Amino acid sequence: MGQLVAVILNVMLLLMVSLGLLQVHTVVQAENELMEVSAAATKYISNRGGTNESLLQEEVRAFIAKELAEKRFSLSEREMSVSVTRTHSADPVLWSHADEFSLVLTIPYPGFTSWILAPAETLQVTRQGTINVMDYDL
Repeated sequence: MGQLVAVILNVMLLLMVSLGLLQVHTVVQAENELMEVSAAATKYISNRGGTNESLLQEEVRAFIAKELAEKRFSLSEREMSVSVTRTHSADPVLWSHADEFSLVLTIPYPGFTSWILAPAETLQVTRQGTINVMDYDL
């Protein structure tokens, strides 16, 4: 009887360790994909600029959706929160060269299984950038 209990506990332990490794892999993969998408979005903003934050945010969302589809990432564009704000500008209304911006991408904490309790937090990536080229320069 004791051996049966020991075998059952060993099998349960092996399953939990495997699920834990898959959970860690899922989180690391989602974080890497988020970092890659945020780098591409930052480059997009730096090379295009914008006329206002709301229009630029819509363009960045469309760019991220296209990027996720092309690279077949596991991230969902619907769950992603995108925020673009200017942190430093010469003119408060017009965007111009050398304006600095901050891009924040946030997704819910990914989970492989509900058996392992995950924090109710989010994964967030913040990138800083400078506008290099504006649309009217092209």
